[in-house]
Amino acid sequence: MDPFAILQRDDKWFLGGGFGAIYAPPFPKHLNALGFWDECYLADIRIPHLFTILLTDEIGHPIRILSSKIVTWRPDCLELKHETKGFSLVERRCVTAENAWVTELTLENAPGPIRAFLWSLLDMREPGIAAPWSSVTDVTIQSNSLSVRFDTCWPNELEPDRSAIEAERIEAGASKMGSALPIFLSFGASDVRESWTVNLAQRHDESPLYETSVLPQKLKNGQLVGDFKVKVGSEPDGLLHSVQQFSLQPDKPLRFSCGSGLSADEAELSLQAGLDSQVFEKNHESWARYFQAVPQFESSDPWLTHAYWYRWFGLRLSRVDICELPIAEGKGMFLPYVTEGIGFFRNFVSYSAQAHLREVSWMHDPSLALGILGNLSRCQREDGSYPGHNYSCRPSRDFYHADFATGIQQLEKLHNVRVSDEVVQSMARYGDYYLRERHSPFGMVIFDQNETGQEYMSRYQFVTESADKWVAFKVVGVDATTYGCILAGWLSQLQNEGRLTEVQTRWTGHYVGLKRSLAGLFDPSISYFLDRKLEGERSWAKPATGMYPMLVASELEEFISTSTFLEIADRWLLNSDQFWLEKGLPATTKSDPTFSADGEWKERRLNCPWSGRSWPMANSHLVDGMANVALNAKTEIAKQKAGQVLMKAIKLMFHDGDPSRPNSYEHYDPVSGVPALYRGYDDYMHSWIVDLILRHAVGVQPGVSEVLPLTLDVDWIECSAIPNMGKRMHVRIERGLAPRVTWE
Repeated sequence: MDPFAILQRDDKWFLGGGFGAIYAPPFPKHLNALGFWDECYLADIRIPHLFTILLTDEIGHPIRILSSKIVTWRPDCLELKHETKGFSLVERRCVTAENAWVTELTLENAPGPIRAFLWSLLDMREPGIAAPWSSVTDVTIQSNSLSVRFDTCWPNELEPDRSAIEAERIEAGASKMGSALPIFLSFGASDVRESWTVNLAQRHDESPLYETSVLPQKLKNGQLVGDFKVKVGSEPDGLLHSVQQFSLQPDKPLRFSCGSGLSADEAELSLQAGLDSQVFEKNHESWARYFQAVPQFESSDPWLTHAYWYRWFGLRLSRVDICELPIAEGKGMFLPYVTEGIGFFRNFVSYSAQAHLREVSWMHDPSLALGILGNLSRCQREDGSYPGHNYSCRPSRDFYHADFATGIQQLEKLHNVRVSDEVVQSMARYGDYYLRERHSPFGMVIFDQNETGQEYMSRYQFVTESADKWVAFKVVGVDATTYGCILAGWLSQLQNEGRLTEVQTRWTGHYVGLKRSLAGLFDPSISYFLDRKLEGERSWAKPATGMYPMLVASELEEFISTSTFLEIADRWLLNSDQFWLEKGLPATTKSDPTFSADGEWKERRLNCPWSGRSWPMANSHLVDGMANVALNAKTEIAKQKAGQVLMKAIKLMFHDGDPSRPNSYEHYDPVSGVPALYRGYDDYMHSWIVDLILRHAVGVQPGVSEVLPLTLDVDWIECSAIPNMGKRMHVRIERGLAPRVTWE
């Protein structure tokens, strides 16, 4: 199995080393500029204009790049070809596990050497109020490198950005900034530096061009003047030009790198790793080891195979594992985790953590899954709730309803381990919060449209017409009650096993009560689960969350039969007039008056609409729910229908249906299948694709030796090295034959 060959393409540029450094600009403005001029991130710290390389001939005339193209992209490397007047340049870029950004240049058909200038352009600002405030605060010239300290801090009070466009606003009257988080950057190249200059300039155009740099002023007689002008002028505020000169020889690769870390020493070590002559080979090996440390999957169906390996790429791209990275509002340092995505979503989000937990529990090493759980307890508020968004140097915010119990149970069964008492007690406090703050006679209560991660839907307008203006309200949610039921069932089990050392709540009784409440949200007249107001009125809206109780169908058998759940599936999920649209499953039924496949709400296109778009997060719930009902029904037709739901959710996540071009956007047009291209947020880790494939296509049931795959229109599936019960499984499925299972 070669994931690199499967994933290789020429229309992608995202790079990451799997530990915190990343290059993934949604809409790169300077992709064809040498180096990394578009935004980069270290963990959740944004770094603009990290570095580029400017070229001149031997007498100082700028060399223009006339055209560029991506030759190939793989998870470990991006290769481009640049044409100039007279010769070509081959550029390779990577981001390493040591958190270094690397670009390597090779001259082709050049008559002689040219000058190469490593240029970084970072902000320098006086202390003040900003969201965020970031600035160079120190610069050091080393013997063959240049080191920078770059500080970032946020106001203690912020008005949350509800547009998902990185437009945080400072609360009126707020004047106090939080503590700054310093990161360190070290710049250099693999050959001897010939000269350098560091200069502060008033703000100007930031294009990566010879004209906007300081070269026209500072390059004299073939050398930079070596002046050091940082905190200078009447207002030491502007753009800091850091330039180093090197010689690029024909057919001799020259590597440029920026190393990073939370200390100057870490950044210097990172830089040296980035300048290693074997850096690209070592980066490939690092990615190869990662791909070998997960179940090895292959299928005759290219959509399944490509979706599987592409998701593993995305999980490592968004991984953060930096020792001593502080939690701004929490206890101690972050353990390893996966961010929700790139850009705006590059933080630890509790709503997506439930998805990441399910996915990474399948890795051979459970440490990343355990890190995610550990971070939840470290971020937990005094009242027991988990903040929705958690950062390294800005206030946490929001709250999301989520299901962590399913992922925890899966993790324990796959690896034959027990999560720590700290995690168990944290989840018990989370459960107490639910019962204390969110419980009502009809189920669990939602306070605003953000709490379910699903904005702009008729389900909220049912409560108040002002819901889409972000006003507070209260409504009993089917999804929130389903999550509460799952959590109470697990805590009840732990209590019976004696694993809750501080018993504050009798969970068995609450579990029974929550199951009864969830069943009470079912309207038999239309065979659907509906939200309710606190006084009991049923909602008229029919979001996809009305089918989330299929996730606990077997637990509700005393109230609602399996045949009734099958009726729900036929009447709603599989009905082309409701949810079974041409390409995807919408988050709001097609018959809803607010439905819009175009992503419009009140005739205006929005960034995160749930009024008719198909969201992989909701689809993950629906696939799981339908598969659960099918396994309970134990009929071939039910397994076939569930298999169709799985494949619809998988095939949605490809450009133009092309299996060689997988993607993972926030949401999609369920009619045309076109993703939210206007958002640019590919590799959005807000669903559980690997988990769906392993449990439903391969059929592995955590903690069970028998496999129970759904019936798919696929010739064969093979998967080896699957962790289960502390061992390794190998599964082979062929059309018309019983699955074959062996143990390693």
